[in-house]
Amino acid sequence: MEPAPSTIRDDFPILEQTVGDAPLVYLDNGATTQTPRQVYEIFEEFYTEYNANVHRGMHELSHRASVAYEQAHDRLAEFVGASGGRKEMVFTKNSTESINLVAYGLGMSELGPGDEIVTTEMEHHAMMVTWQQVAKRTGAEVKHVRVTDEGRLDLDHAAELIGDDTAIVAVTHVSNVLGTVNPVGELADMAHDHDAYILVDGAQSVPTRPVDVEALDVDFLAFSGHKMAGPTGIGGLYGKRHLLEEMDPFLFGGEMIQHVTLTDASWNELPWKFEAGTPPICEGIALAAAADYLDDIGMDAIRRHENELAQYALERLEARESVETYGPPSGEERTGLVSFNVDGIHGHDMSSLLDDRGIAVRAGNHCTQPLHDWLRIPGSVRASFYVYNTEAEVDRLLEAVDAAADELPRHLASDRYHDRILDHHRNPRNAGGLADPTLVKSSRETTCGDDGEFHLEVAPDGTVEAIAFESDSCAVSQAVASMLSVHLEGRPIEEVANVDGLVVDLLEDTFPELRHDCVVGPEMVIKEAARQYLERTVE
Repeated sequence: MEPAPSTIRDDFPILEQTVGDAPLVYLDNGATTQTPRQVYEIFEEFYTEYNANVHRGMHELSHRASVAYEQAHDRLAEFVGASGGRKEMVFTKNSTESINLVAYGLGMSELGPGDEIVTTEMEHHAMMVTWQQVAKRTGAEVKHVRVTDEGRLDLDHAAELIGDDTAIVAVTHVSNVLGTVNPVGELADMAHDHDAYILVDGAQSVPTRPVDVEALDVDFLAFSGHKMAGPTGIGGLYGKRHLLEEMDPFLFGGEMIQHVTLTDASWNELPWKFEAGTPPICEGIALAAAADYLDDIGMDAIRRHENELAQYALERLEARESVETYGPPSGEERTGLVSFNVDGIHGHDMSSLLDDRGIAVRAGNHCTQPLHDWLRIPGSVRASFYVYNTEAEVDRLLEAVDAAADELPRHLASDRYHDRILDHHRNPRNAGGLADPTLVKSSRETTCGDDGEFHLEVAPDGTVEAIAFESDSCAVSQAVASMLSVHLEGRPIEEVANVDGLVVDLLEDTFPELRHDCVVGPEMVIKEAARQYLERTVE
């Protein structure tokens, strides 16, 4: 009999807390899951009983730590269906480092002009940006499999792209935005038919469903511990043994060497040749405990539970006219996440409104900017479920979504915000673009993360003659953009280029209560615009 979420929740004391006056509803599991007692107690056990470095000491503590750390590799290999044990399981910091290990160990050494890397339009930046950079440095070409209107990969297009020039197919197993479960087994067959390798991003699949790397016949699989009830700072890379043996390491130092002279070195055996320096010992042991915990529940049970919650949420969100959902429609199996937007409410505002009710979700582009560009939206709200979530928590999410439009004005009028925020939200100044601006700067070109742009008209004497903004950003960001446009109009462009902490000064002592990125983002954008203008005029 499968344990019920109510029983499982007893293992997660963090879920017992309140946020404000509301019980916590944690629906940000796609980013990081919570950690059960059975996993975090490993840290106390390790640091009170056998804390020592591995493979380097002849004493008892080092031996115990080494054995536990080595067995952890075997346990994680077993967890993803790798029969080669630790020889096929490298510990890394996270999925991102695992992907980079393959990119540097295989891509940078083997690819060149004429080679092709096939990935998809739905990839996380960790996959997309990594292979972009490999292509730029090697002369290889990156091609992208299309996403269909239903949020699935176009397999006919994949078959067209994957050919004899393809060297690597790099694909996510599960989309962290759409919830789509991709047919990586079919893609592996396509890759191998053309003697190409396949690397799978399993960050969203390994924690949520049974994964068998040998049945899928994938060459590499990356995953992260903090998404599977484990600790942060630890992840894994499965690789077929013969491929890992052929690859060169991309980190050098202690532990990964076998023999060193003044002029050369040889590498340690697998997997240690890829784990330079002192590794995350306790984290690796705790990750094995997380695998035990999830297997005790049953990965099939976790998959069913997540799918049931996602279907429950998706069906009800789809029925609301004010809500737009993304990815395959209800009725099709998906992982336990649902991304959506509510008409007239920016995702960051929705996230803040939900937080007022104790509901934790993620809002933004979720490290998939090209996918959100394809969806023609600046970002989305993502509710992601795990083993401890319940239908009652989904109901609380739905209630908050229904109340959001009415609650936003009260939210902005609350004590946490400066009066200027509400004033400029209700009556924005200088909203809209200029007909013939001297310069335009989009927030998407900076680290702000919001969607909008400033238009500046600079007079011959170097003063800002006119300033305006267009924004699809959250209410706070729009209000701050309005405030800045009023304050900086008529100022020398050099002063605009050197603003530093202006928004903090304008909002006085309420600034710490605000979301940092939303507040400082517009200042970053307009400052960068002025700096680029001055650089051009100097040239």
